[in-house]
Amino acid sequence: MFLIIGELINSSRSQVGKAIQEKDDLLIRRLARGQAEAGAQIIDINAGQSMENEVSNLKWLIGVVEDELGRDVRLSIDTSNPDAMEAGLKACSTAPVINSMSNEKKSVRFVELAVESGAEVIGLAMGEHGMPKTAEDRVEETRALLEKCDRAGIAHDRLYVDMICMSVGSSIEQGTQALQGVRRVKEELGVKTFAAVSNVSFGLPNRHLLNRTFLAMLIEAGLDGAIIDPTDSGMMNTVYASRALLGRDNYCMQYIKQQKRGRRK
Repeated sequence: MFLIIGELINSSRSQVGKAIQEKDDLLIRRLARGQAEAGAQIIDINAGQSMENEVSNLKWLIGVVEDELGRDVRLSIDTSNPDAMEAGLKACSTAPVINSMSNEKKSVRFVELAVESGAEVIGLAMGEHGMPKTAEDRVEETRALLEKCDRAGIAHDRLYVDMICMSVGSSIEQGTQALQGVRRVKEELGVKTFAAVSNVSFGLPNRHLLNRTFLAMLIEAGLDGAIIDPTDSGMMNTVYASRALLGRDNYCMQYIKQQKRGRRK
C-alpha cells in the first residue's frame, strides 16, 4: 500500500494561517473532509507559522479534525518544535505519525518521543550539513538515521525516510539525485522511502504537470509514500496508475477503486 498524507492543513498556506488565527473551523473541517474523501490515509497538521501559539493552535486543529472525521482518523504531526510535537502526540486519539525527525542534534527529543509514543516516523535524510546535494548524501544520511533508530530501539518498519525533493528550477540536477537516492536506499538499505513531491516544481510554471510526472518517476524508482494534495485528482490517478503498471497493485484493485472514487465526484 502506498502511503498518502494530505498536505493541505498547513499554516504556511495563507488561508489556513488566517483560519487558525481566527479559529475558523469551517475551513479546517472542509479541508480535512475533502482530503479524507479523496483518499488520504493520514492528514498532516501544521501550525508552525503561529510560533509562540503553536502548541495551543496545534491542539485546536487536532480537535477540529477529529471532531469532523472521527477519533480514529490518523494524523501526521508536522513540527520542528519538540514541545509542540509532544503536545500533539498526547492530543491525538489514534496513533499519529511524527513528521519529522532528522540527523540534526536538535532531533534528540524527537527520537525520545518516537520511543515513548511508539508512533511511526518520517525521517529526513539530512543532518548537520544541511540539505543533501547528491544521491550519495541521501544514502549516507539514511544510513545514519537507521543507526540512530537502532540505538534507540525504533524498528525500521516504523520509519519512512524523506528523500528531500528540491526545486529543479534552482538546481537542475536535484530531480535525478532524488530519484537515484530513492533507488539506492531501497536497494542498499531496504527502508521505506517518502517524498514531499511538490517541492520539485517550486518557482516554475505549470507545477501540476511537473509534480505528476515526477511522482510517477519516483514510484518507478521505489517510492513508498508521499505528502501531496489528494484533492488533485491528477496526482491521485498518477499514484494508482503507476503502481498498476509496475505490477504493485494486485489485479489493479486499488486503481479500479480510485477510478470509482473519481466518478462519484
